[in-house]
Amino acid sequence: MDPFSQIIALLKPQAVFWRMVEAHGDWTIRFMPSDVVVFGQMIEGAGRVERDDGDGLDLMEGDFLLMAAPPPWTMTGGSGGGPVDFKAAIADPGLLSSDRPNAKISRFIAGNFNFAPANAELVERLMLPIVHVRGGDVLVSRLAALLSALGDEAVGDRPGRSLVLDRLLEILLIEALRYRSAAAGGADRGLLAGLADAKIGKALRLMHDDAQRPWTVAALASAIGMSRSAFAARFTHMIGVPPIDYLANWRMTLAKEALASSTLPMVEIAEMAGYQSVSAFSTGFKRATGLSPKFYAQSLAT
Repeated sequence: MDPFSQIIALLKPQAVFWRMVEAHGDWTIRFMPSDVVVFGQMIEGAGRVERDDGDGLDLMEGDFLLMAAPPPWTMTGGSGGGPVDFKAAIADPGLLSSDRPNAKISRFIAGNFNFAPANAELVERLMLPIVHVRGGDVLVSRLAALLSALGDEAVGDRPGRSLVLDRLLEILLIEALRYRSAAAGGADRGLLAGLADAKIGKALRLMHDDAQRPWTVAALASAIGMSRSAFAARFTHMIGVPPIDYLANWRMTLAKEALASSTLPMVEIAEMAGYQSVSAFSTGFKRATGLSPKFYAQSLAT
């Protein structure tokens, strides 16, 4: 399994929330800050997204948007209007309606993804803060088909509904996460950019395939045919952390997953994380997470 697929498997995307929103004429919707990944697609009309951190973009018909843990933000149509809280608009769709004849109609899907608590921070390694797929991009037709199937399944009551929703959500997330626009700032960095690089991608696969091996920068550089210094600099530039730090983080990710979802003996989990003893693992785990392995597992169970 390639590193991207491994991470998606650990994220366990599930429990989608989504709504179809319709607004008439001039309108503004206010969204509160979120610690999850939100998505949306403009089905009809157009809108302007403005985030409180200063970022913004125009959403045209057919465009798809994905944002990880966004700050407070607004979406505006036409000339804008008094901001309406998103939750209030969901509870009372009339807040966005208009009696004005020939008022332009805007419709869009808005929702979010939920992830396994133990590994939710992995999303930050996979995606840019904002992923904006233009409606004219060939990928958007795939996303539109997935969103349509997701909505159809969500309102139905067919056998296997929950399983189908989980699988559709997982595929939708994968399609959106692996989209890299050449025009997007930072698109040449991050895990997906690293995986697309012949040398760095090979190093990542080596670490993921054999995380317990006592890798060194020199050993990894030799395995991919680069000098030690050139490999370390290139890896750090693309991934954002030095190779051994990335390996240590990945080992801790595997350990957290094992603590959350298995009954493996602590000695096996310690070895999985690259430690020779349980005591050394406990010390390293507490340094990384702030909790001992035992209390970390208990925190997820409560």
